[in-house]
Amino acid sequence: MNKWVNSKTMVAAALVLCVAAPIVLSKKQDGGNVTVDNADRRINIITPHNETIRREFGEAFQDWWREKTGESVYVNWLTPGGTSEIRKILNGKYKAAERVGDDGIGIDIFFGGGDYDFRKQAQAGHLAKLEVFEKHPAWFSDNVIPAYFTGEKYYDPQHAWVGVCLSRFGICYNLDSLKRLKIKPPTRWSDLGDPKYFGSIALADPSKSGSVSRAFEMLIQEQIHEAVTALQRKPGETQIQFDMRARSDGWDKGINLIQKIASNARYFTDSATKIPHDVAQGNAAAGMCIDFYGRTYEEMLKKDDGSTRMRWISPKGGTSMSVDPVAVMKGAPDPEIAQAFVEFLLTKKGQLLWNAKPGTPHGTQYRALRRMPVRKDVYTEENMKHFADPSNPYDEVGGFVYESELTGKGFKSIQFIIRVMCLDSHQELKSAWEKLAAANMPPDAMNIFFDTALVSYQNAMGDIRRQLSEGSKVQSANLAVKLGKYFRRNYKLAGKLAEEGGQADE
Repeated sequence: MNKWVNSKTMVAAALVLCVAAPIVLSKKQDGGNVTVDNADRRINIITPHNETIRREFGEAFQDWWREKTGESVYVNWLTPGGTSEIRKILNGKYKAAERVGDDGIGIDIFFGGGDYDFRKQAQAGHLAKLEVFEKHPAWFSDNVIPAYFTGEKYYDPQHAWVGVCLSRFGICYNLDSLKRLKIKPPTRWSDLGDPKYFGSIALADPSKSGSVSRAFEMLIQEQIHEAVTALQRKPGETQIQFDMRARSDGWDKGINLIQKIASNARYFTDSATKIPHDVAQGNAAAGMCIDFYGRTYEEMLKKDDGSTRMRWISPKGGTSMSVDPVAVMKGAPDPEIAQAFVEFLLTKKGQLLWNAKPGTPHGTQYRALRRMPVRKDVYTEENMKHFADPSNPYDEVGGFVYESELTGKGFKSIQFIIRVMCLDSHQELKSAWEKLAAANMPPDAMNIFFDTALVSYQNAMGDIRRQLSEGSKVQSANLAVKLGKYFRRNYKLAGKLAEEGGQADE
C-alpha cells in the first residue's frame, strides 16, 4: 500500500513540476540575473531582432541603467516574428485601445526592422516624440548622424524614430556550389537572372519581410537609374514626359529581372534568415539577403587560413545604405525608461556594441553582432581595431542613391505584384523558364513570358496602389486572382511556344 501511495505521490509531483517549470523559467529572460519579480523597473520591447542581439543589448542596457541610476530593470522582449507580423499586432492593438479610450498598448519600444514600418507607425500616430534630439542635439549633425545618406532618411524630421545601425542588401553565395554549376561569382543583381542558376536561388516572400521587399525595390530603382542614363530625349519631348518614359522603361526591366530571378528560385521562404543558412549548407547556390545575415555565416564558416565557402557582396550600383530604427510607442507604460533605452542605443557604448568583437573594449559578451553603427564618429582607427568588420560603410556606397519619389509610394504594390507574378504562379513560372532556356530563349515566346502590361509603372503607382490602400480586402483578393490568371496564362503559352519551336500567331 505504501509503495502504491509513494508511486502516486511521485507521479503527482512530476506532473506539478511539468506544469510549474515553464512558469518558473519564464520569470527569467535573455538578460542577466534580473527577473520580473526582483526588478525595480520593467521595459517591454517588441522586435524582429534575433536572440543574440536581444541578449547583448538587454544585458548591456541593464548594466548601463544600473550604473546611471542604481536601479535594476527587467527587459521583456516580445518577438512575434518579422516586421510584417509586428505591424499587424501594433495596428490591431492601437485600434482596440482607441475603442476603449486607452493611450497605450502595454509596449514601450519598437526596435529594429526597416524604416518603412516606422514611417507608417509614425503616420498612424502610434509613436511618441523622442527626447534624445533635445537632450543631445550635437549627435544629429553631418559629422555624427546625418539626416540623409545615399538618399535614405536616417531619422524622422518630427523626431518620431531614429536609425541606430546601418544595413545594406546584397547577395550571398556558396563558392563550392558555383564551381559545381560552372558560374562565376555574382557581382550585380542581374547576375542572378542567369538560367544556369535554375533551381538554385534562395528567396524570401517580400510580403512577409520588409527588408526583402526593400531589396527588390533597390533592384528596380537600379534599372530605372540605368534607363535614365541610357535613354535620350526625343524631339519635342518634355522633361516630364522623358522622366516618365525612363521610369516606365526601367520599371519594366526591373520587373522582368525579378521574373528571371524568381524563375531560378528553389523556393520562397517566410523567414529571411533561412536564406544564408541554406546557401551556407549548399542547399542553394546563392540568395538575396541583408548584410548582417550574410556576414555572420561567412564568419562562422571561416577556416584557420581565412578562407570560407560562403561569401556576401553588395551588388555594384544596386543598393543604398539604410537604417534599422528604434521608436518609443505612444502611451508607453514607462516612458522614462523607454526614452533612456533610445538614448543608450545612440551612446558610443551602445553604438560600438554593434560591431566590436567579444572580449574587446565595449565589445559583446558572447558573439560579434556584425552590424554597422549609425554614428560616423565611432569609426576611428582605435575603435576599428576591435571591429569584426573593420571598414567604414560611409566610404563604401558605390554610387547608388535611393530616390523615394521613384518607387516609395508603390512599396506595397511591389510586394503585391511579386506575390501574384512569382509566388502564386511559381510552378508555371519555373516550368516556362526551363522550357525557354532549353529552346535558347525564342523571341516570340520570351515576349509573352515578359508581358507585364497589367503591372506597368503607371498601374503600380496608380490603380494597384489605390486598391491596396483604399479598397476592401475582397477587392484586393479579386485583383490578385485576376493578375494570377493573367501571368499563369502567359507562362503556359510561352512554355508551349518554346516547346513547339514555333512562332506566335500574327
